[in-house]
Amino acid sequence: MAGASPFKHEKADDSAGFLLWKITALWQRKLAGVLGGFGITQTQYAILASLRWFEQQGEPITQTHLVEHTRIDKMTLSKAIRKLEEDALVRREASAADSRAVEVRFTPRGRKVVEQAVVAIENADDEFFGCLAGKPLADYKALTVRVIAHNG
Repeated sequence: MAGASPFKHEKADDSAGFLLWKITALWQRKLAGVLGGFGITQTQYAILASLRWFEQQGEPITQTHLVEHTRIDKMTLSKAIRKLEEDALVRREASAADSRAVEVRFTPRGRKVVEQAVVAIENADDEFFGCLAGKPLADYKALTVRVIAHNG
């Protein structure tokens, strides 16, 4: 035996971090299956869905706002947008409101893909979290938002 255990917990599932790891792995597997049909990655989906959300909410559609909203690293986001441009889903253009900002806009094809992908992901979300309903689901979301805010 190697001596005293370095673990704080008696069971692995007592670790909040390990539980997060497990649920993330399950969620990413589910999303990959759904998004594969659209030919986009989870990062690309986060960008496209955020752009669609910004449009709906009247929020700025700049790369900077995307970084803040999605928590995707600036370089990763830029590379993903470049790939979305290559795939003719979005285009970048200089902002009319701020000469330093770059806006990201949908192409007609990109708009069609995001509309369909959002519906598919929303359905996957309902299915994945279907074991929670009412107050447990509301509690889960509130706690998750709290952890994100504390660490963001």
